[in-house]
Amino acid sequence: MIKTYICIIFFASSIFIGTGQNAQTDSLRNLITGLPDDSTKVNALIKLAGNFYRTSATEAVHLGGQARELAERVNYQSGLGYAYKCIGMGYYFQNNALEAVLNWQQALEIFQAIDHQNGIANMLNNLGAVYYNGGDDTKAIEYYLESLREAEEINDSLRIATALVNIGAVYSNKDATRNMAEDYYLRSFPLSEALGDYDAIGTVSVNLGELYLLKEEDESALKFFENALDAYKE
Repeated sequence: MIKTYICIIFFASSIFIGTGQNAQTDSLRNLITGLPDDSTKVNALIKLAGNFYRTSATEAVHLGGQARELAERVNYQSGLGYAYKCIGMGYYFQNNALEAVLNWQQALEIFQAIDHQNGIANMLNNLGAVYYNGGDDTKAIEYYLESLREAEEINDSLRIATALVNIGAVYSNKDATRNMAEDYYLRSFPLSEALGDYDAIGTVSVNLGELYLLKEEDESALKFFENALDAYKE
């Protein structure tokens, strides 16, 4: 079996990573202190939590919990959904799959209740990632395909590209479906480039490189590995 990689979606849009992240975190903390208890504060707490997914997942869960409590109090349903998503992300980065799934399922139910297709597609994808990492390809592909359908209905390029990469990753696991995996990866690649999503570009490039290496198409494999290197350098 070849090694394949998947994408999860961190924020309502693509994740922010950069040299100014510490300054952004400090600025958000200062902003939150002076905000009234309303939807704006919920959104700020969720955004702040996102800066801690990779560095302090426990803090992300804590901030997500604050956002959830406030969203419930002010009856801000989309914010409540993203707060549950945020908490799930924190648990995901703590390798606590059970808590991640419980919170993402809660987020999914909220988004479905308010017909928030963007959030629905997001949560379906992230739930698929948990099942993929747990070795349940059947369950993973169900979530990924449903995420793709939701994303295509609202023409959300980020979530379309992400679902395509992840579907390709599942299909890469079996000889009989590797040609399908290649098709999904190649559909995702131009979308990821158009978005400037370097994480997705790197992921799909590595996966394509692995496929072409397996097929002994070394020139194509090298091209995509170089693409991946360039993307990850960004």
